Amino acid sequence: MNIVGLHNDLDAGACLVQDGRVLCAINEERLSRVKLHSGVPRQSLAWVLDFAGLRLEDVDWFVYSWYGKQNDYGNYSRKLVTRVVEALHNDPGCGPILEQRVKVEFDRDQTTREKFEAWLHELGIPQTKVAYYDHHLTHAWSAFATSPFDEALVFTFDGRGDLKSATVSSVSTSKGIKEHDYLLSFDSLGFLYGQMTHYLGFDHNRHEGKVTGLAAMGDPAKTMGLMEQLITWESGTIRANIGLYKPFYTNLGERLMELLKSHTREDLAAAVQQHCETLVLKYMDHWIQELKPSQPVNMCASGGLFANVKLNQRIADRWGGDRFFVFPHMGDGGLMIGGALFHHYRLTGRAKCIFDGVYLGPAYDETDVLGALRAAGSDVVYDRPHDLVQSVVNDLTANRVVGYFDGRMEFGPRALGARSVLFHARDRRANDWLNKRMRRSEFMPFAPVTPIELAAECYKNWTAQDRNSFFMTQTYECLDDFQRRHPAVVHVDGTARPQIVRRDMNPRYYDVVRRYCDATGDRALINTSFNVHEEPIVCSPQDAISSLVRDCVDIVYLGPFRVMKK
Repeated sequence: MNIVGLHNDLDAGACLVQDGRVLCAINEERLSRVKLHSGVPRQSLAWVLDFAGLRLEDVDWFVYSWYGKQNDYGNYSRKLVTRVVEALHNDPGCGPILEQRVKVEFDRDQTTREKFEAWLHELGIPQTKVAYYDHHLTHAWSAFATSPFDEALVFTFDGRGDLKSATVSSVSTSKGIKEHDYLLSFDSLGFLYGQMTHYLGFDHNRHEGKVTGLAAMGDPAKTMGLMEQLITWESGTIRANIGLYKPFYTNLGERLMELLKSHTREDLAAAVQQHCETLVLKYMDHWIQELKPSQPVNMCASGGLFANVKLNQRIADRWGGDRFFVFPHMGDGGLMIGGALFHHYRLTGRAKCIFDGVYLGPAYDETDVLGALRAAGSDVVYDRPHDLVQSVVNDLTANRVVGYFDGRMEFGPRALGARSVLFHARDRRANDWLNKRMRRSEFMPFAPVTPIELAAECYKNWTAQDRNSFFMTQTYECLDDFQRRHPAVVHVDGTARPQIVRRDMNPRYYDVVRRYCDATGDRALINTSFNVHEEPIVCSPQDAISSLVRDCVDIVYLGPFRVMKK
């Protein structure tokens, strides 16, 4: 059975689930070269079909992970009315904000779905082959179906989708999924974090990670009172003060702008970070107590707020990293996998899928690479090392910045050794000069990659069962010796966001990292994404060569070739 998942909003893309296996997935940005591409994923669908050798008529189902129609929201009407009445009681002047929030949501989603359906009509795909599912349901299912657990509590938090901004559900292989609670988009922590991102001068839905890095440099106590005025914990749930707070990414109210002006960027970032952590933990704790599981609970998470690696560390430290799993592509760009997998479950009753990791994108053979090298002409020179792994290690020990391009591209926001930039982690200044070289402005340090056998010597409380560490989705406290020897990958609060690499996940990449560590006595390399600022991670050999020509890296390894700028 062939099920294609499609997404045509921010970070559009396509995936293919074939007989319960996630066979391939890609986001349109990697092909269009437009960051977080929004619109119908034409190139993604074409690539997915080509990868599997399918025609459109060979696809059994197309799945869309967003209802997007007003008449699909009937089940929310009672809670929506109750919440509106409550907000008006607290602030009678907040009516226009509530009306605007609902109108914007209905109008935008309906328009987006209509564009999707018009595209399907253009392709000749009948509506009888299309299934539609709730936004947060598919977030939740993406996390559970790909997790190692047969039973779990699943939490979703994001800006909004289908009127919701968070959910909690019980999910098991035997009973399926049962949603216990949801928060409306009025009370969105995703909007709060994105709003502060916008106010601090960054782009919402894109630069929240910069706020996470900036937060470590501030004092949350100085502005925590203000954050609590905006959104708070009340009567067992999260509630926004609609009026002072507007549930949007931009267009902050004048009164709030005046209050924010008297605080530093660092203190505001620190407070919004800590406040979101606190509220998510309270919500999780409340529902664990409410449901009273008979044994230690496994937890899964998805939705854009769980791109926050510091939040994920707080959760893992609280309940155990071996019992907490974040779907690696937790934002809306990963919805299509959750939708396709849920539809497969509805049709077959099989809740768990075959998910071998995130190397789900395009690979390029030697002929492709040679074609790109020849097209680059006199801009580059290249050779074929006899021992490629040793050649990479030699370049790294010679302090060269290496662009590493090998195998199938990663799916999701993290570079995990298929499209990575590698450098040693001993230079404390690398965060400044290498970011400038790649035209970036970042506050977070680079991430480390460490072989699994050495990880316990580096990261406090890490265990081999911490699956999040394989996908770089949470931070860990670093042990003292690691901090001293690898300052380029340690943040000011003593944490790092590692990728732990096993040989079975990516053999040649593992060999590079392990042989480098054996040769130098280091325990990690810098692994940062192979892209310049505001561009997607490189996808094709041409993309990688372009970065080399622009001096972003010293050397590129393209499959079996070592490439230098002439």
